[in-house]
Formats: sequence, C-alpha cells, structure tokens
Amino acid sequence: MTLTIGEVQEAIATALPDREAIVHGARRICYAELTDRTRRLANLFLAHGISIHTDRDTLQGWESGQDHVAVLMHNCPEYIETLLGAYKARAVPFNVNYRYVAEEMAYLFRDAGPKAIVYQAKFAAVLAEVLPRIAPPVLLLQVADGSDAALLPGALDYEAALAGTAATKPDVTPSADDLYCMYTGGTTGMPKGVLWRQADCLAANLDGRDRHGVAIPDVAAFVARARKRTHNIVLPAPPFMHGAGCQTALSALCSGNTVVISNVPDRLDTDDLLDTIARERITMLLLIGDAYGRPLAQAARNRDHDFSSLRLIVNTGAIMSP
Repeated sequence: MTLTIGEVQEAIATALPDREAIVHGARRICYAELTDRTRRLANLFLAHGISIHTDRDTLQGWESGQDHVAVLMHNCPEYIETLLGAYKARAVPFNVNYRYVAEEMAYLFRDAGPKAIVYQAKFAAVLAEVLPRIAPPVLLLQVADGSDAALLPGALDYEAALAGTAATKPDVTPSADDLYCMYTGGTTGMPKGVLWRQADCLAANLDGRDRHGVAIPDVAAFVARARKRTHNIVLPAPPFMHGAGCQTALSALCSGNTVVISNVPDRLDTDDLLDTIARERITMLLLIGDAYGRPLAQAARNRDHDFSSLRLIVNTGAIMSP
C-alpha cells in the first residue's frame, strides 16, 4: 500500500463506517458517506481531465506535475470534501484566502494555475472579477451557501454535479509522492505555494507518528491506531484556509476522529464556539494565539459554560501570553 491522505481516510471509513466524520450544525456526515461523496468528486475531477500529468521522479523539488484545485470557501463540509476529492483524483488542492480582493486573488491564481475552482456562492462576485484576468479553469463548482447568488457562466452546482457522478473508486493509483500544497499569506511577502509529499506531510503535520515519535508505516497501522485510540471530537476554531485549521481537520480524519465546524464560520464568534463545545461535547479545541485566546477567555467569564468534555487545548501559529 502507498501512504496518501485519501487512502488513509478510506481505510478508516471501511473500519469505522458509521462514526461521524464531520458535524456542521444539523449536518452529520459519517465516514462511509464522506467516502461516497469524495469519490464522486474525485470522479468528477477525472472526467474533466484534472489529475496528474508528470510523475514526481522526473521533476525538480519545486515543480508540480499535478493539476491544481483552488478552494475558496469558509469552513464547511464541502471544504474538506474538496481536499479529499482532489487527493483521490491525484490533483492538488490549495487554500485561497477569502479576504483577498480581486487583484490579490488574480495574482494567486496566476501563480497556481488552477484547473478547477471550488467556491461558495458568496464569493461569486469577486470571482467574476478575477476570471477574465487568468487562464480559464476547466471546471468551476459553486457550493450553495444560502446567499442565492446565481451560478457563474459555465459553473456547475456542487450538489447536482456530485449527484450525477458515480461513487465508484476512482480509476487512478495514488502515490506517496502525490503533493500536499499550502499557500502562505502576506507574512512572507507575496503568496507562495509550499509543496510536501503526502507521505511526508502525514508524518510531519497530520498526526502520523506514534507516541514514540516514529512515523506510522502504512495504512493498516493508521487503522489499527484509530480503532485503539480514544475517539476525539475536534473543533478547529481557525479557518481551514489557514494551515493550522486545515491540518487539524485532516489530522482528525486520519485518526478516526470527528471534525466539528462552528455555526459562524466567517468570523470569530466566541459565544458560538463556547456553545459548540458544550453542545457537541468537544474534547479538543484548536486556537491561534491571543487573537483567539483572549476573546474566548473573556466570553467564558461572561456566563456559565459547560467545559467538562474538553481535554485538550492546542495553540499554534502565534504565541499565547501567560
């Protein structure tokens, strides 16, 4: 077996099909359903020729031989589905900062050259400004979000496209050399796409080491650990377009855990986070420094909250003051 993110998720889904993978408000997606939906998305990408075109061993370290998929969304189940669906098609998804204006987004897309853009309807207006400035993508997928924005010309509705595509296992053979890509933001100058081999990313960033720090060697070992470990309910407070938020969500799924998405994904709503901790019995909370910690601590002082389920608070990306 190779060691890729999609294969790990599918193997865990086979072992724990009825366990909840993603929870967002009233939506509760189990691991088996996540496999079904992400296979459909992978097959949709493949039907549009979005996959791999040059093997890794013929490329320089900074080159990509795979097609790229832009992900322009707030935190939602479709964000995670797009990541997994792209990996299963052997394409490379990458994060788009949804706060970018058209000029900034056009620069990012010219740098990344996406063959597909998966976006929430609320971003259709800015995307309409960007598209004439870049090479036209092969596929536009619009995710309904209650904003009632019309489909962009040539775009497909996400749910309708999935419903019309087979849920069979994609006809590709993944490789440990398949890429994981994360775009940096303004703290490093112009945005840059950072590339990892998926097998390396699993070990370094996606909880792919055992308690002794040794890399988990194969998919079967990931499954064995998921069966044995305590089931965690994970709430990433930051956006998935931030490296920490994305990697925490993928880490949870590669460990057989459940990812919970807050009901207010477009800003830090401390009351919503605290209510979500209590309602979903969150066991692990991800924060980023004082920008999250201080408002959350203040909100917790304002009224009683049930934190009895919370076992672990993880902070990354910025220091947290005493």
